[in-house]
Amino acid sequence: MKELHEKILQNYYYMKLLFIISFFLITSLGFSQATKDELFKQDVAALVEEMEFMYGYDQLLREYTIFKSFNKSETDSIEILSDSLRSIVIKECRFVNDSLSKIIYRDYINPKDAIHTARIMEITKKYGFPGVKRIRQYYDKEFADPEFSPYILLVHAPKSTWEELKLLMKNELEEGRINRCTYGHMLWHFTGRKSFQPMLDNGFVMEEKNGRTHLKSTCD
Repeated sequence: MKELHEKILQNYYYMKLLFIISFFLITSLGFSQATKDELFKQDVAALVEEMEFMYGYDQLLREYTIFKSFNKSETDSIEILSDSLRSIVIKECRFVNDSLSKIIYRDYINPKDAIHTARIMEITKKYGFPGVKRIRQYYDKEFADPEFSPYILLVHAPKSTWEELKLLMKNELEEGRINRCTYGHMLWHFTGRKSFQPMLDNGFVMEEKNGRTHLKSTCD
């Protein structure tokens, strides 16, 4: 009888301990989410300013290798041309020095991609992923570039960071700061864009339209 009583007490204390641990974990996760949102709200203006610079650098350097120009209005005007006219203009913009584009990527784009990726990862760990939709909850000013998106900075992430980014973005998905389609598209990049399966497994479907098959997002 005494042994039974002791066993009951042990089970009681074990269940109580499990309850306390579970309560602590749930409370901690909720507090962590609230803390990240509060920190993000507090620092959003400075973060947007910094990320706009990184995004601008990323896009301008890449556009320069195509259009041989830093003039945004000029490059935008080329991009809205029909496919045939745009191809002609791009062909005329080719570098005389065939190796210059490789040099720009090697010395100016790739090194900064690594720095920008590290910074976005650092921001994500502290504040949660700074997607445009989330930024808009706390920031109402116009972006310097209407197409601004911190997401682009991770699209160009070096291969050496892919495994860590997979884990980081899975956490962001589970905590509701990115949707499944965003996660699937990121996963596609972080697996070398070899197959559409990461997207098909995460909110995308194949759709036929006008005799052509393309991917369609099912997320809001």
